[in-house]
Amino acid sequence: MRANILKLTNLKNDKYSGLRWFILALIVLTSLISFGGGLLPLLIYFLPAIFIFMHGSKYLGRKNIILFFIVIFIVSYTTEYLGVSTGKIFGDYYYNLLNNGPLVGGVPPLLMLTYFAITYSTYWVVRILLGDFKIIKGQKIVWFALLGGLIATLTDLAADPVNSTVNKVYIWTNGGIFFGVPYLNFIGWLAEITLFFIIISVIFAYITKAPKSEKAPSKSFQLQPIVLFSAPIIPIILRPIWGEQPADIRAAMSLIALFGLGSIILLATLRVFWNNNSK
Repeated sequence: MRANILKLTNLKNDKYSGLRWFILALIVLTSLISFGGGLLPLLIYFLPAIFIFMHGSKYLGRKNIILFFIVIFIVSYTTEYLGVSTGKIFGDYYYNLLNNGPLVGGVPPLLMLTYFAITYSTYWVVRILLGDFKIIKGQKIVWFALLGGLIATLTDLAADPVNSTVNKVYIWTNGGIFFGVPYLNFIGWLAEITLFFIIISVIFAYITKAPKSEKAPSKSFQLQPIVLFSAPIIPIILRPIWGEQPADIRAAMSLIALFGLGSIILLATLRVFWNNNSK
């Protein structure tokens, strides 16, 4: 048992760090390129999950990162299924048959990989902002979950109008107040992600006791999920500069991404280097 704990806490002996940085470079690069159909976009879709399993296994342990994925899959699929079926959680919408892969109950299972990437990277951003890498217990779980829900919902705020109105990944039947997206969608996102963080934090705190280490991981290890968090945000910021249309939606989302999410990314990055005992 002691040997397993030492293995989990020895984050500085990280022989796969270079490989994870390579995967992150591919994720950032491919986020800036538009691909058509075929096998390549599907393979690219799995890159964040590959990184997360590698990174999460090092910090939380292999069983816990698998549990993390299972919980996010169940919570996100259930809420999406209920959302599509009832229109009560996110508003009235449906998923396009194109560019989503197969639909199960009206929901693309591949979407759960996107949820996985957003929640895991947000999980780390919140930990870095709080400077807390120990097990989170008690009422701290609620505050941790609420902050994670707000940050993750901000990413949705910057992405949804383009994904729905422009790219038609999903369609809002009755439109909405925010560039065609209903107000209820963002409230639903906040509730969904907050619920996820509460569930997984309770499991980690009182059942699996993860993470085992109470020390801050290395700076390189902390920076990696920040890069993962930034990867889908970078193209949102840059597309108006490239002149992509429609300009009004692109520019508005770019401002949200730059000043809202950009501030969070910069603050988390500074937190890694500023008054941080990790090496």
